[in-house]
Amino acid sequence: MTACGGGPAAPSTPRPRPSSASVGSAAASAVGTDAVTARALADLRAFTSWLAEHRVKGYIGEVGWPDDAKGDAAQWNRLAERWFGAADRARLWVTVWATGEWWGSGYPLAPYEVSSSGGAVDTADTQAPVIERHLGSAGVLRGVNVAGGEFGAPSVDATSSFSNANPGTYDTAYHYDSASTFTYLASRGIRLVRIPFRWERIQPALNGSLRAAEVQRLKRAVGRAHAAGLRVIVDMHNYAGYYVQRNGHGVRRDLGAPGMLRAFANVWHRLGRSFRATLGLVGFDLMNEPVDVSSRGGLSPEAVWRKASQAAVEAIRSAGNRKVLLVEGYDWAGAQVWPQQNPVPWIHDPAHNIRYEAHQYFDIDHSGTYSQTYDQENAALGG
Repeated sequence: MTACGGGPAAPSTPRPRPSSASVGSAAASAVGTDAVTARALADLRAFTSWLAEHRVKGYIGEVGWPDDAKGDAAQWNRLAERWFGAADRARLWVTVWATGEWWGSGYPLAPYEVSSSGGAVDTADTQAPVIERHLGSAGVLRGVNVAGGEFGAPSVDATSSFSNANPGTYDTAYHYDSASTFTYLASRGIRLVRIPFRWERIQPALNGSLRAAEVQRLKRAVGRAHAAGLRVIVDMHNYAGYYVQRNGHGVRRDLGAPGMLRAFANVWHRLGRSFRATLGLVGFDLMNEPVDVSSRGGLSPEAVWRKASQAAVEAIRSAGNRKVLLVEGYDWAGAQVWPQQNPVPWIHDPAHNIRYEAHQYFDIDHSGTYSQTYDQENAALGG
């Protein structure tokens, strides 16, 4: 997910993700539930079975479902309860998408909201009871995404007004949440937050120094979460691209473009070194939803991503940082297509401290837009 535009963020909907095969009424009947739930559980199983087969650990960095805006919260919550039961059995770390002060009170996927304009997150929505019944156990971290640091930037548009030279003004285009929000989340039993940031803002020139002010903003956000008793994953929310200023506008350079593999390793070496002793930081999400990568040197797009993520792991470890690394799968990190996009584990980590990360939304195109009601989704799947 991302936020587009240059003013105070009105976050946009996520881009469509690849779909799994539809689960019709026959398959739903076979598992004793409706088609929407059957497909959601099958999509998760595609990821968890892969993890089990290869004896590696996993994380769902984003999962989300609607509140009662369309009067069907109970149906979505029943599905989510089943989904979390499967996630519990697989011992998955999970962060639900998404809360944040700049969502206000109108974003249907926000499980925790703001009750008054301009305030902190302070109110539970209909999804919260499901999350709070599945807050994890020893070694299993559960929580929410706290969005805002990635706002005011595009996802995979070829060009944009946003760029490394025009990254937007803090607290006008993007925002990190206050201590009050993190304290409220901790009071609900949340243990883990995933905080997105943008590469262009923290490293304004590829292979150059990190922007000290931006590093401090992100560290202070981590510090506020830590002071509330939360653990933090910071997430480079860039969709495998970087917007370089050219002729007055930003041009997307993906990780397959010349020089970008080196640049990706460079930024993660610098971040690994800078955040090595940051209290409360449990790990780094190397790249949100890598997609639309160019082929390079005879390598397929997914192979380019595998090479880039391996280089980032090595760069972080060479900086002396041993925190957990969250490695997403190619093509929006979709759980439903995980085995097809990522046939075998590919990361070799000298610290042996990684988790493979998938994302999952339950609507028919896996986009998280939820444009249809639950009953309409079920009918479209043959339920």
